[in-house]
Amino acid sequence: MDLLENYRSEIDNIDKEMTLLFENRMNLSKKISDYKKNNNMQIYQSEREELVIAKNISYLKNKEYESFLRSYYMNLMNLSRLIQSKEINSDYDSEKVIKYPKENLKVGYQGVIGSFSEEAMHKHFSSIKNTKNYETFEELFIALKNEEIDYAIAPIENSSTGGISKVYDLLKIYDFYIVGEECIKINQHLIGVKGATINDIQEVYSHPQGFEQSAESLKRYENIKLIPYLNTAISAKLVSDLNDKTKAAIASERAAKIYNLDIIDSNINDNKDNYTKFVIIGRNFEVGNACDKSSIIFSTEHESGELYRLLKYFADYNINLTKIESRPNKHIPWQYLFYVDFEGSIKEEKIKRAIANIENESKYFKFLGSYKKGNI
Repeated sequence: MDLLENYRSEIDNIDKEMTLLFENRMNLSKKISDYKKNNNMQIYQSEREELVIAKNISYLKNKEYESFLRSYYMNLMNLSRLIQSKEINSDYDSEKVIKYPKENLKVGYQGVIGSFSEEAMHKHFSSIKNTKNYETFEELFIALKNEEIDYAIAPIENSSTGGISKVYDLLKIYDFYIVGEECIKINQHLIGVKGATINDIQEVYSHPQGFEQSAESLKRYENIKLIPYLNTAISAKLVSDLNDKTKAAIASERAAKIYNLDIIDSNINDNKDNYTKFVIIGRNFEVGNACDKSSIIFSTEHESGELYRLLKYFADYNINLTKIESRPNKHIPWQYLFYVDFEGSIKEEKIKRAIANIENESKYFKFLGSYKKGNI
């Protein structure tokens, strides 16, 4: 027994030293998290972790412990990532939430008066008076970055044709947050100048989504040339400005009224339950008690089972995943970014835990925000 007690005493001394070293290591992990945060770096650095493991395995004298030491360091570095994630995610604590006042706001949208984006903007900001429109989505995001506007609103997904790829890409590029969502029913109409008939029309202008949403109906007009344009409402304005019976646009009834055009063929969108989701984008993180939806972006290692491993956290924490959209990673050929929507708010503990795990194990991660889901 004396020998056993000696062994145990020696282990106790080693454990004490390891505990002090562990504490020092975690303190350094916090400092590293500050550095990564200030330099916009990702928590998970797979190449660095593999290097650390290989280096420490090389110090082993008894190689039969190699697999155990690998497991030990993998767990240790996972704990380090959790510490770093907690430090970085402290920005999302409720007491640190920044909220814009809703008065005297300036809100921007892409397109012109009469666009669906403008309609969604007025639905979300019911009394908004100070608005500004931009020709492209890129210009809209730049305006928000330069503080020309307080919020931007942009379409992100159509129920018939899917995601708006350019908006997804810009959400990755710019350090903004989604702070709200609105759903707008989309009824597309073929519209032209006063007195024009379907037999007069030779060219039709619209956003590519307008053509996609009306593809079957447009097959009836075999001799009409379809010309993609920036926006459905801008197309309506162009037809009004040209005042040419041979030109028409696919746009909303509201756009037809604003630009004094006739509806030549109504409700030509193929899906009569056609909706578009719009996101309200802000420079600062905001979350309220009514928020019930969240969005993230992440990428994985290009290995079998990696996507499943990360998505499994939603099931583990009983979180309802509502959408996943993949986009090419433009910096790495044949690798992808995943845009994920799910039910719940960052204020919920289970959401925080799931996000921390996904962030820790992602190659790239960005939290886009928690917000109130738009109603149909």
